[in-house]
Amino acid sequence: MRAGIVIVLGILVVVGGILVMRTQNSPEAATVLDVEPTETLYLAVPMGVYVPVSLAMAEFEALHPELEFETMVDTPETMAEAVEENERKPDMFISPGGHEATVLVERGFIDPETMVAFGSYEVAILVPKGNPGKVEEPADLLNPEVKVISFSPPDLTAASHAARQSLQNLGLWDILQPKIEVTGCCNESFQWVVDGRAEANVQFLGCPMDTKSVDLSKTKAEIACLLPRDTYYVPRTVAGILTTTQERELAEEFLSFLTDPEMLEFMATKKLRNDQELPLTPGPWGPAQEASPARVASR
Repeated sequence: MRAGIVIVLGILVVVGGILVMRTQNSPEAATVLDVEPTETLYLAVPMGVYVPVSLAMAEFEALHPELEFETMVDTPETMAEAVEENERKPDMFISPGGHEATVLVERGFIDPETMVAFGSYEVAILVPKGNPGKVEEPADLLNPEVKVISFSPPDLTAASHAARQSLQNLGLWDILQPKIEVTGCCNESFQWVVDGRAEANVQFLGCPMDTKSVDLSKTKAEIACLLPRDTYYVPRTVAGILTTTQERELAEEFLSFLTDPEMLEFMATKKLRNDQELPLTPGPWGPAQEASPARVASR
């Protein structure tokens, strides 16, 4: 049984090294405190987007005093595995990058008609502080000084899935196979560069650097370069509703609220990443959005 961090909103929680406190100062918030919740909406929310999404949850709760949110907070890979393995399923799943949600659609857990995308990410190559592999561009992963490149599972993890697309389109993936070490979740693969087991690691820009302590990020790891945008699909935060939910109507209402352009504008000021500077409007998600650009390799 996969055990993510389960949080009932309205309490203090520590997520990924960030202390999150929800404060509600409006008259509506005061009303919430006076009403006993009679409905629960259970969300799987990855660490990297917990802060902006929790603010949207707070706003939605103020409009629905009968509602209480419960969240599973973990790495996206761990949450996807929990959806498959745990008897209790969340009502909604959120993926930073989209691919974890796509996998759950393929396995019958998420209704593809409910998938909505927003925000955007870029893929970065992270290295230990001092860059012992001398990585300044993707081709430098071939340097003899780069002995190990840590990856979370590319068949499941969105960042690694996008990085694999990029390296394939750059003509590097097959050549780099002897150096690639597939670890556990994205946090574990990041730890490999932190403790020096790997000379390079791939992650979304700002993740997991944003969710680690500032001191650790500054002293143990750094960003070497970005992978070219036109070599991989455009990763986006994707939310979808589980096929098993008993709260379909409520989940649909919250999904619409979460992806309203005004809410997206607000969340963009509160750590919702939009690194590719897309319009802050919701978009569709499916195989077409995850297709490789199939760039002709330049090598």
